Amino acid sequence: MNFFIITFKELNRFEKGNCLNFRHVSLLLFNLSVLLMFMSCGKVVNQKRDYENYNKNISFLLMEKQCTNKQTETSFGKSIRTLYEFEVQKSPQLFFNLNPRSYNYESPLILSKIRLETAYQTLKSQSDLNPPQPNTIAEDIYYLFNESRRFEDQKCSFINLTEKKKNDIRPYLNIAHHCYKKFQNEICDESEYQNMDKSTESWTRENAIELCNSFEKKISCQVEYLINLRNNSLSKMINRYYLRFQEERYSALFKLRTGHQKYKCQKSNDEKTIMTVKVLESSYSHERLVDLLHYVEKVWTNSQFALKIELVTSYSDDVVTLIPTSKGISYVPDDNNRLVYLSSQMDNVIAKQVLSHEFGHVLGFPDCYIEFFDNSKKELVYYEISPKNTNIMCSLKAGVKVEDDYFKQLAQNSCLFN
Repeated sequence: MNFFIITFKELNRFEKGNCLNFRHVSLLLFNLSVLLMFMSCGKVVNQKRDYENYNKNISFLLMEKQCTNKQTETSFGKSIRTLYEFEVQKSPQLFFNLNPRSYNYESPLILSKIRLETAYQTLKSQSDLNPPQPNTIAEDIYYLFNESRRFEDQKCSFINLTEKKKNDIRPYLNIAHHCYKKFQNEICDESEYQNMDKSTESWTRENAIELCNSFEKKISCQVEYLINLRNNSLSKMINRYYLRFQEERYSALFKLRTGHQKYKCQKSNDEKTIMTVKVLESSYSHERLVDLLHYVEKVWTNSQFALKIELVTSYSDDVVTLIPTSKGISYVPDDNNRLVYLSSQMDNVIAKQVLSHEFGHVLGFPDCYIEFFDNSKKELVYYEISPKNTNIMCSLKAGVKVEDDYFKQLAQNSCLFN
């Protein structure tokens, strides 16, 4: 399943008026609500700026399943949550404007029980200081809480996520960037792998074996590496797995899935392809549904392609159904991309962005972020391909959009013309 856990701060807006007006600040973080009451005097908060403040962290919060509940929460997860709640209650204003954090293949998010417990002990000791430290730890506590929720929410999926380690593209990108830097080519010359010093050989061995391990058992990859090292033929081994990974793993992240659904299309007078997707008019008010879907139409439209959503009142096999869910997750099931579960715990602007991403799954595109569980290290690993990536299927950070190639794929491979 493809999930977005939505962590954001929905700040009820201050209005001009009398001092001593009370306002709620709701920090909706992974289905956890912290309700605070405080007083303000005459300050006006810019709505657009506030939206940007909480929107900037969404790309980090991508998940497969939600396992967390109070009964199954680990002791360290509970301790982190308690510390976070205490700090928010003590100084809620410190959690309004936090610096964004991004995770790419060079600096992935790596979570484990030991890492989380160590970070908690460090921050707890700083929080307990008397007099307290300057409140520079608020950001670290905020992200530690997010990270612990992620670990808690994913722990019931570790077995399935172990299988996804084969999609780890770091060895592929490491080799590509290394070779391009030296040879202006993504594949290195054979000379690169001859007469290597100890450090270079260690780096080459690690990446070559991990690349091979995406397709073969690790012991087989280790043996194959040693044989090719002895025969001065490492480039043949590495290049073979590199090209295979490129075709079967990396490129597949940006292609329509096999067996994707097709939709009715027509050509406009100016030869623009117009694709029609039917959506069942239920669960939401008509006005709310029209508002959400109009935004989705705009996102999935460019100069050569347009998505048209048609509301229908009766269900059939080709109709997409939007289902509100009270959980903090929005997702499209892998086995039924006619269903879109949309979290009701979202600001309207965020809901539109998330629904636009989920419609990418409806149309047949996979996520292009990487997440897996490394069973040998007992670590959950998550990263986006690049901090500069603007693909809406890879992230929901500011400025993402539908790539032009996606429109071409839809027009060429997903249309049923009368």
